[in-house]
Amino acid sequence: MRFSSRLVSASALVLAPITHVHAQEAGKSLALDFRNTIVVSGVPDTSVLTGHAVGTADKMRIDVKMKMQGSGAAVGMLASQGDVSMIVTDSGKTITYLDSKNSQYLKVRPTEMVAQAQAMGGMKMDFSGTEAKVDNLGAGPTILGHPTSHYRVATGMTMKISAMGQEQTVKISSMADTYYATDIKANLNPFASLTGSDMANMFGTTNKDFAEKMKAVQAKLPKGIPLRAVSSSTLTAHGETKVTNSQAEVTSIQWVAYDPKTFEVPSTYTAAPLPGMGAPAGGAIPPR
Repeated sequence: MRFSSRLVSASALVLAPITHVHAQEAGKSLALDFRNTIVVSGVPDTSVLTGHAVGTADKMRIDVKMKMQGSGAAVGMLASQGDVSMIVTDSGKTITYLDSKNSQYLKVRPTEMVAQAQAMGGMKMDFSGTEAKVDNLGAGPTILGHPTSHYRVATGMTMKISAMGQEQTVKISSMADTYYATDIKANLNPFASLTGSDMANMFGTTNKDFAEKMKAVQAKLPKGIPLRAVSSSTLTAHGETKVTNSQAEVTSIQWVAYDPKTFEVPSTYTAAPLPGMGAPAGGAIPPR
């Protein structure tokens, strides 16, 4: 097993849609249905995710149905196919994955996962070539009857990972075109992984240069709902390059009654171990 596999496993786990919402209607939560198709070039991996996101001012829940084909179907959060739910709190700092099939939950904090990966085996990470920029491309198309604005975010970095006397270089870059509704007074983003904000959470403590640049990027993005996001990301490691293309789109928008149980872990669920990290049950942090 290559020494960086633990980090890669952690990265795959947390690169999921995460953000928060500011609802504008008292006693109501904004709810979105969405669809995301992911294709990995060069290999027969295709993932189709259909999901439902609902949120309040400080919490969000995403329920996703996943269908995967190809070699990538063996890699998932708690299950490679079926239903997975995520409860996002602390503005994306804490994510609780729910596996209804096995009645398990997994609670993680992305920044702590990266720090833990570095601590295990004396791993050291050095960053260079950090990039993060945003362009306002003007008005976008009308989607679901809503006018949109078009923004493009480009990110990139090189990671040099050293552990157990070995050295590995990993290069990551991405470009995402996102179309934000201009007439909806709320902020709910199920596509955060396409604009790089989850990478900011993940590498925020270890790559402060990237975190600062992403903070500046986020400040320039609209505080609104993205109705469509198209992205392409490239990862080069072990002398191989993988390009992942994603196309996500909101399929419906509605306001629903606020239900606090939506954001709670069922009492019958048990803690699951963190995949690939050798962590105790409950994930990167003790279960609460």
